Amino acid sequence: MESRATRVMREGDVVLVQVNDGDRANFITLRNDGQVVEIGKRQKIPVNALLGAPFGSTYEVLHGTGEVIRIGPERVDDEDAGAAPIEDERSNRNVSNTQEGAQKLSDGDIAALRKKFTAEEVVEIITRYSTTFEDKTAFAQEKYRARKLKKHKTKFLARFPSPRFVCEQYFYSNPHKTSSMRHDALSMLLNLGNIGAHAQPLVLDTCGGLVTGAIANRMGGFGRLCSAFIGSSPSATDVMMMMNLDDEHFETIRHVAIADLLTKRKMLKGKSGSGNDMDVEQKPQTTEAESKERKFMKVKFANDERLDSFVREGFTSLVIASLSVEPKATLDQLLPLCASSAPFAVWFNASQPLAEALHHLRNANIAINLTLHEPFLREQQVLPGRTHPVMSTDAGSGGYVLSGIYVPRSSSVRSNDDEHKDKKLKPSSSQLSE
Repeated sequence: MESRATRVMREGDVVLVQVNDGDRANFITLRNDGQVVEIGKRQKIPVNALLGAPFGSTYEVLHGTGEVIRIGPERVDDEDAGAAPIEDERSNRNVSNTQEGAQKLSDGDIAALRKKFTAEEVVEIITRYSTTFEDKTAFAQEKYRARKLKKHKTKFLARFPSPRFVCEQYFYSNPHKTSSMRHDALSMLLNLGNIGAHAQPLVLDTCGGLVTGAIANRMGGFGRLCSAFIGSSPSATDVMMMMNLDDEHFETIRHVAIADLLTKRKMLKGKSGSGNDMDVEQKPQTTEAESKERKFMKVKFANDERLDSFVREGFTSLVIASLSVEPKATLDQLLPLCASSAPFAVWFNASQPLAEALHHLRNANIAINLTLHEPFLREQQVLPGRTHPVMSTDAGSGGYVLSGIYVPRSSSVRSNDDEHKDKKLKPSSSQLSE
């Protein structure tokens, strides 16, 4: 099996720049025109320094000159990686960094040192002129060096904006853009929705296109994705445009209004049922200006042929991630558009609407394997020789996910009345013996 070539950063790509292990992060669109972007406090870099390098490269900004150099990955010695912390009898009880005279160097002296020495040399000089450094434990000294190095050294990572990292970045910087969806909830939607190559999912996404882009990325340019929307125009897809999707990915996505899907299904059902023409709503006509605007959009609208194919074949799965709709009513409308045994997954920020939808689907006998999930995420701190979880966790901050498998009424479990009739007609054992 051939190894996949490493993708390099090209003009027009979006890069997620994480400064000093994620203290600051922002998205940068690469342009080869001498562009200069700000990545930190009073720190700017030329974009030309990133072009041609592979994603995942680490860079360091030299103080004084502002030059950007590419550095290799940091390595940890195998012998020290699993070693236990050194026994230390010292205590930090009487040590304080805020006490007057703890640091002999002034701010002006440190600023002058940054122009002449590297960040590692500056930190070494600062620790030498600290009156409390030698009194600290070995663990406290290590944390002190790391904190000072992060302050005086500007290092950033040019990361590929995968759906996971895009979701995580928006969750911490601009959660309203993605309806505060967390990356573990996004992964649950993809897995429970059985998203893969050559699938034909129906997606209702009002999270900035985050879910639609993640599904298109997992499909890999194979299959057909129907991005449904409410009203006359689709929802914003700003977040999806940050994922560096190729033209093959965009070619699989088609915008479709939910009203058009329901109208087409009603039309086909009427033709197959009675054979007579039925009075259905006419498809809204778009103006010439709207047609010109849609022509240059990356995500195209479904034509009549593609719309007819969607309804006739049925969707292989249904994924809903929207806070502007009611899950119970939305499932009643969209589940009949799916094929038999199609999985579905619904994300919502509260559990009560999903619990009502679960109760309704269970009583109506149109879905099986119904489950209400609550994503749980806890950060783990892993350092050489010591590991412990960060105990503070926001319960319910990731929302809730309702999943199940759609079973049409025609093939669903028979009603209780039919079972009761069968019991009356079934002869008893004594009658069979006679």
